[in-house]
Amino acid sequence: MKFAYYPGCSAKSTCAELNVALRKVAVALDLQLTELESATCTGARELRAIDPVGFLTLNVRILALAEQQGLPLMTVCNTCTLNLIDANATFAEDKNLARQVNQRLAEEGLEYKGTTRVTHFLWMLFEDIGSERLQKMVVNPLTGMSVAAFYGCHITRPPEKYGFIDSRNNRSLEQLSELLGCKPVDYTGRTECCGFHTAAHDERIAIKLTGQHIQSAKTNGAHAMVTPCPLCHTVLDSFQKEIEKDAGKKLNMPVLHLPQLVGLALGMSHEELRLDKHVISTEALRSL
Repeated sequence: MKFAYYPGCSAKSTCAELNVALRKVAVALDLQLTELESATCTGARELRAIDPVGFLTLNVRILALAEQQGLPLMTVCNTCTLNLIDANATFAEDKNLARQVNQRLAEEGLEYKGTTRVTHFLWMLFEDIGSERLQKMVVNPLTGMSVAAFYGCHITRPPEKYGFIDSRNNRSLEQLSELLGCKPVDYTGRTECCGFHTAAHDERIAIKLTGQHIQSAKTNGAHAMVTPCPLCHTVLDSFQKEIEKDAGKKLNMPVLHLPQLVGLALGMSHEELRLDKHVISTEALRSL
């Protein structure tokens, strides 16, 4: 199974362990990934607000690079996923903007025809690998682990982008956790915002917001949290010491990238999956 692979910025920098884990898991799942080496940042959501044409050009260029390979495009970041889906839809709907973008892309010999399918690692597990096949690959069922799924915003909202009537009804991470042997934990905040995009302006918002989510997960019995987004992981894991100071209590909540959770169930070690690279220790998970 072949995919063009777009790791985005975080998986190659602040969350480099995500990219390592994803590549290990890809081999086990027999995925052939072609990384788009010259692909740039998608511009987060901020660029979209101030330069719509620039935002569209950046994202359509990534789509065009995948199209050039004749492959569907797989991401590991919620925000990148939404940006690329947005760009694909706008390109199809606004012929004038599409023409402007292709004029810019022509300067480097690119043209986008609008054929690239965008998927996220989470969706790929269900839509391309399939639940039955994935379950058969599990050699280390995580039966002792209670896991709280944290979706983040941009893989569920705006709901019309993803075909949801109500994004809070998303259960894909819980279904996946059960396939891997985990016990899913229900808690408030599972489909709420982590506050990452407010942090550049005021970290206190992200700290307060995410602190509530982590405390709810812990109160409801989670041994760990899992997220499909490196931006959410940055707040949940990297900000957790500040969150503990604000809450006045220790939380010690390990936060896993989605490929790391899958990798553990496929029999990979903590070291292979770079679980030692997190701010909050994952050592307690070894004994579960």
